Amino acid sequence: MLKVNTKKLKAYGDRLDDGVIQMSFTLPVSACPEAKEAAKRLVAAHGFANVSISTMEPMGKGFSYFVAYASSPKSVDFTRIRVPKIETPVMDYAALVEYMERNLDRPLVVIGACTGSDAHTVGIDAIMNMKGFDGDYGLERYPFFKAMNLRSQLTNQQLIDKAVELEADAILISQVVTQRDSHIKNLKEFRALTQKDKRLSKKTIVVVGGPRLDHAHALKLGFDAGFGTGTRPSQVASFIVREYMKRHGIKERGEGEKTAATELSHSQSAKKDVHRPAPKAAERSHPEPKRADKQKQQTGESAGEERAAAKKRRRRGRRGGRKHRRKSDDKSTSTA
Repeated sequence: MLKVNTKKLKAYGDRLDDGVIQMSFTLPVSACPEAKEAAKRLVAAHGFANVSISTMEPMGKGFSYFVAYASSPKSVDFTRIRVPKIETPVMDYAALVEYMERNLDRPLVVIGACTGSDAHTVGIDAIMNMKGFDGDYGLERYPFFKAMNLRSQLTNQQLIDKAVELEADAILISQVVTQRDSHIKNLKEFRALTQKDKRLSKKTIVVVGGPRLDHAHALKLGFDAGFGTGTRPSQVASFIVREYMKRHGIKERGEGEKTAATELSHSQSAKKDVHRPAPKAAERSHPEPKRADKQKQQTGESAGEERAAAKKRRRRGRRGGRKHRRKSDDKSTSTA
């Protein structure tokens, strides 16, 4: 068993504490021996030792791609690292549906979109759409979510206007395109607009997600939560429900308790059962045949009538034939 020193944690190559790191990069020069040497010197200039260029490949005219290995003397104290994480307990679909029914008085309005020039909806679709992601149902399937996927290429102002119009309880923003930190600029713009727009409730939950976003980054930008690659819909749903209850001062009810909305719906259904007239004794003992049974009976009766009529026609035909033969025999006898 390896004895890892977490106070001086180093990269692992093929043995403990060797500090070997693999890296890849592109240089804007054509692949050649001089380019390979330039790549080696560039890695060494960053403080790495034992530099080895394992791969050099051309990337079109005037570009080359490199994979390098090198060792670093640097280490980090793993025991002192603290990263903000979402501490909300995650519940699966069935458990969360029961939890929402027990604690919420109404469905929560959740809207989601890809804002700015981003047209990649794969992330927001995975969270919002009914089928969800990897067997985990999306927000549209939850009965206590009124989820609306606004798709892509909405401006930040359009998303805010829609949230005000629908009185959204939560807003989900997906950012997949990240070239030149375009997602950071877009999210900062959204945050600035929400601070100026007094129509949007301060209790509205705003969640961001994308391949280059996490919870710590989202908090730094001023958002309530951030989710990265591989996030499941139930994780987002669990956070929204818990955060909504926290902001509105809703205390968690026990398993035997019901919300007013749930009790009202149950009482209304019970009243309907009470006021429904009981069936008569005759109806109970001799229930009326179903429509399909009636049709079968009618079809059987009509088929029987047709068979009887066809039988009569055949009898008449035989009788008429016998009469015709008798007449022809009488004529032949008289002629003789």
